Amino acid sequence: MKLFASDLLSGMAELPAKSGGWGMLLNASDEAQRLKPASVKAIQSINDSFVVFSLTNSASTRGFAFVLGLVIGCAGISMVLADVALGGVLSREDFWPHLAGAYAVLLLISGMFIAWSVTSVRRTLSPPVVLSRRLRKFYCWIGPKAGWVALEYDKAHPVSMVSRSYSVAGAATGYVLAVVDMDASNRSIRSYVPLAQPYRDYRAPEMVWEFIRAYMDGDLEDLPAADPMPPTDDARADFALLDRRLFGDLIDDRHRVKPGVFPMVYVHVVGALMYWFERAGFWIFRVAPKPDWPQDIQAEMSAANFSSSFRVRERTDSERLAYTGKLGYLNRRWLVLGAICTVIVFMMFAVLGVPPWFSALNRG
Repeated sequence: MKLFASDLLSGMAELPAKSGGWGMLLNASDEAQRLKPASVKAIQSINDSFVVFSLTNSASTRGFAFVLGLVIGCAGISMVLADVALGGVLSREDFWPHLAGAYAVLLLISGMFIAWSVTSVRRTLSPPVVLSRRLRKFYCWIGPKAGWVALEYDKAHPVSMVSRSYSVAGAATGYVLAVVDMDASNRSIRSYVPLAQPYRDYRAPEMVWEFIRAYMDGDLEDLPAADPMPPTDDARADFALLDRRLFGDLIDDRHRVKPGVFPMVYVHVVGALMYWFERAGFWIFRVAPKPDWPQDIQAEMSAANFSSSFRVRERTDSERLAYTGKLGYLNRRWLVLGAICTVIVFMMFAVLGVPPWFSALNRG
C-alpha cells in the first residue's frame, strides 16, 4: 500500500533514478555537501531530541470548508426563513406536499453544508512532521485509516519536487522538500512525506536538507542559527503566519512586501481572496483534535521543557512586534485585506440569502 502525504507524486509509481523535469534527487546522508545549510523558515522548533517542521497547508482546506460550508448553509436556511416569516408559505394551499418537499430538500442541502463546516473543525487534524534525532525517524500522520508513518532517516531518499500552482494573480513554480521511502529493488514508492511548503528558489529545499544533515550528524559549530518562526498557538501571530503561509519569500524579514509589480499584485489579490479561509484554518489548527503521538516518541513530545544545544536567530524588532500582533503596518495591511475579503464572503451569502427576503416582503 502506498501512503502519500501530498499529491505531488500521486502520478508517479516509481522514484526516477535521475533528476529531471519532475524534480531533483538530493544528497544522501553520506554524500558531500553542495550548498551551505540553512533553515529557510522550514523549522518551527528545534532541540536536542527532535525537529518540528513548519506547518504545511493542511489546515487551509479545513478553513475553506468551514467558511464556505457556513456561508452556503446559512444562505439556504435564510431562503427558507424568508418565505416562512414573510412569504406566508405555510398557509398556502399548495404547500403540502409539493412545496414542503422542495423546502425539505433545500433544508437538507443547507444542513449538509453546515455539517461539512462543523466536520472541518471536529475531524482529527494532522500535526506537523517531526524528525526524531534520538530514533532517527521522520513521523508523519497520514490519516485515521493509515495512521502514523515512520520513515527511517538513513534509508529515506530526499527530493526537491517541482510544484506548479495557478491563481488569479498568475502561475508560479515552487520546489518542495520531501522524503521518499521506496522499494530498493524496483524504486516503487511506498510513502512520500513533504517537509516544507513550496519555495520559489530552487536552491532552498537542498539548503534545508543540508541543515537537517548537519543537525543529525554534523558539527554543531557548523550549523547556522535557525530562523525564528511565528508561534502557531498564539492568535496574535496570525498576521505574521498569513504572510509566511501565503506569500513566502515575497515578504522580507520585516514583513514588508518586496519591490516589484508581481509581489505587490500577488500579495494584495491573494490576500484579499484568502484572508478568512486562512484565518479559519489557523483557528481550526488550534482547536481541532490531534492524534496521539506514537508510543516511542510520546513522552518526549509531551514534555514541557526541552534542552537545546542548537541556536535560533534572535528575533528582529519587526519579528518581535509581528509575532505579538503589534507591528503597525502589518496590521493595517491585513485589516484592509481582511475587510475586502469580508465583503467578498458576505456577497457570497448575499447573492443567495438576501434577495428572498425582499421578494417575500413584496409578495406580502
